[in-house]
Amino acid sequence: SECSHRIAAHAGQGSMATAKRLVVVGGSGYVGSHIMRAALARGASVASVSRRGKPVASVSPPLDRAEWISADVQDSAALQNAMKGADAVISCLGAFGSNEFMRRVNGEQNEKIISAAAAGGVERFVYISAAPFGPIEKLIPGYFEGKRAAEAAVSKHFGDRGTVIQPGMVYGTRHVSKHVSIPLGIIGWPMSIFFQSSPVRGLANTLGRWGLLLVPPSSVEEVASTAVAAALGTNAENGGNSGAGGSQNAGQSGSAVALGWERIKQIAHSVEMSSVPAVTLFWDGGCPLCRREIGFYQRLDTKKRVNWVDIHESPSALEPHGVTVDKAMSLIHAVDNQGNLQVGVPAFLAVWEQLPYWNILPPILRRLPFAIPAIDAAYGFWARRRLQLTGRVHALGGSSPCRK
Repeated sequence: SECSHRIAAHAGQGSMATAKRLVVVGGSGYVGSHIMRAALARGASVASVSRRGKPVASVSPPLDRAEWISADVQDSAALQNAMKGADAVISCLGAFGSNEFMRRVNGEQNEKIISAAAAGGVERFVYISAAPFGPIEKLIPGYFEGKRAAEAAVSKHFGDRGTVIQPGMVYGTRHVSKHVSIPLGIIGWPMSIFFQSSPVRGLANTLGRWGLLLVPPSSVEEVASTAVAAALGTNAENGGNSGAGGSQNAGQSGSAVALGWERIKQIAHSVEMSSVPAVTLFWDGGCPLCRREIGFYQRLDTKKRVNWVDIHESPSALEPHGVTVDKAMSLIHAVDNQGNLQVGVPAFLAVWEQLPYWNILPPILRRLPFAIPAIDAAYGFWARRRLQLTGRVHALGGSSPCRK
């Protein structure tokens, strides 16, 4: 849609020009940390504001260029100080509990954040809310009443410079502690595909409010990408849509733009297609088995998230990373989305994280005791013998260990 492409286009063009500073309230949490990562990838200067400040290193991968501010949202002075110089603010604040508690956190505390941002002259505000869930809202009224109160505050203080993101279930790998993580993608991804199917969408449209229960889940990466795109580029002419994915308030001056599951997916896809590859994989295109395997991955990489470098055609491609041709031929190498060189199985994990279907495996493997060492040992056994098994040793010649 025009809305999707405009938001994505603004985000893809020099984001530092549109938002020199982006503040994420709750940036140390599940959704917030992904937003921080997405914003840094866009070149923004990013600060997280939360009660605990910096996240536990073992729970969240390091975000070296991020600023971590410890502040209580109840402290208006501390909140306004944290937002000084911010061009955009994204609030991920939300909680479950008693109805009174949820109204206070999801509603009142977010209203204070929104008011402080407006008072501080912040240009744009993005609020991570929730899709309408029909009958479910009567079971936990405090949660949704708080969310809707915060949405109204965004419209009141920011009008069409505000964006309300309304996903259904947000799936991904949720790190609970150092040793415990919940791979919600195992459930969320199949649900998303099924709920997006034409028969289910048709059924949802005929069920009225009950059909709202069939809102397709969104990945945490999609929500994060959309939030950053909105913070860096949303404007009044973008219009909006309801939590069910249809138009709600397009063209209504003074109303925040509302993005439901369909627009979330569209905008995230547009942003991804306009982004540079997140990972670079260096592979041997002269190996028949390697060509078959990499060809399979390349067909899955429809979003061009991986830069596939054939070291058979470009043998010196890894030299800037201090890797000789012999080492490159002996084990597969990749530069991950943090700019770090990965070798062997970690290189494959960096690629799998960028591919549909496969992206649920890395977090699972990293949490299973001995899984990666065992796979790495098996891969090492194969890698040391692949040239002989594929007949490449004679074609390559030489006397390096990998060619014997």
